[in-house]
Amino acid sequence: MMMETVKKFPVDEVSEIQIKSSLSQVNVITGSGTDMVLRWTDTKRRTTEVALDSRKLSVKDRGAITLYGIIGLIQLKADKELTLELPSGFGGNIQIKSMNESVRVVGITGSCSLRVKTTTDAVDISATDIQHYDLNSQSGAVIMHSVKSGKGIKASTINGTIDCFCAEDVSAYLLDCHTEHGKCSMPSVVHRGCKMINIRSQTGNITVGFIDEKH
Repeated sequence: MMMETVKKFPVDEVSEIQIKSSLSQVNVITGSGTDMVLRWTDTKRRTTEVALDSRKLSVKDRGAITLYGIIGLIQLKADKELTLELPSGFGGNIQIKSMNESVRVVGITGSCSLRVKTTTDAVDISATDIQHYDLNSQSGAVIMHSVKSGKGIKASTINGTIDCFCAEDVSAYLLDCHTEHGKCSMPSVVHRGCKMINIRSQTGNITVGFIDEKH
């Protein structure tokens, strides 16, 4: 049996969001006005704890992966991802740690910082304009579409590919990108902008592009 729960939180009452999930079906979306809407699904073998304390919104699921078996795990994960979308102007810190599912972040704008860590699945960031990114996936890809940054971007994988397309001029950034055994594709002109893009991968390919220059 699966049960969906929906809760609303005024965005001005939250200064930090922390999500830790192993098999969570968590979605954070924009509600009416300045509300953020948190939606998740529990089962008999997995429950989700949500708490707002001292302006920190914590989300954590509980349930052993081994209880599901291979077939049950595949069915539970089918077409599931942890998604995050917030009302504009959120200025806090966002931390997401996901064990066995992809993480998708869409359309966040404001003076916030985002840290995402996954194990086997991808990190997908699109149409965001925030202060700082810190993205890590062990074996999944890290993909950034049309992103802007106030202070810089940091991304790393072990064997996943990393694609970063910034919706800004290349002259605003200083690039520090390296892959040990993959290929690295970057703009041919070197700049010394005030914002750093630091990207590392052991075996994955790296591609970095900007709105004003083809790579």
